[in-house]
Amino acid sequence: MIQIPPEYDDFKELWADAEAIWIAHENAPAFHGYVSADYAAILAKLLELRTHATTFLEWGSGLGVVAIMASRLGFDAYGIEVEPQLVDFSMRLAEKYNASATFVTGSFIPADFEPRLEAGDEFHRTIVDESSAYEELGMELRDFELVYAFPWPEELPVFRSMIRRCGANNTLFLRYDVREGLSLTRPAKNRSKK
Repeated sequence: MIQIPPEYDDFKELWADAEAIWIAHENAPAFHGYVSADYAAILAKLLELRTHATTFLEWGSGLGVVAIMASRLGFDAYGIEVEPQLVDFSMRLAEKYNASATFVTGSFIPADFEPRLEAGDEFHRTIVDESSAYEELGMELRDFELVYAFPWPEELPVFRSMIRRCGANNTLFLRYDVREGLSLTRPAKNRSKK
């Protein structure tokens, strides 16, 4: 059982609020691709990573729960989500839980990322025809030290590829998988210099 530090007890309320929103709207089109994660496990990992990163980005931020937690833990936190309705809910939750996380609507795929099919760079369920949101943030992927995502399993290679090719050498990738749990990698660490 993961112990939650007492100063973050209200995160349990945040998680319950997100669940209630999901239950009330699960049949709405904006929620068709929404899935929640093991928030307690992610919180424990974020607590560990506070000394390793200061900037945080949640790809496909949904209701913004992870970015809100990251913000409250002291990260400079951002979330990118393609569904405007989910971004609206994220901003309301951030305000309710005194988080300064920034949420924008658009694609988390960097504008300069070109998928390489021979490398397994295929999107299956991620919406790819929306404008990249980094310009609205005034940042690029390489500006983030920690990126969190809950990718569809078949899209993991392309997620790693985006970080490897567009992130900084020190960008950490925290991934949640319902079967495997959390994993932390540094995809760009071994990229060749060209």
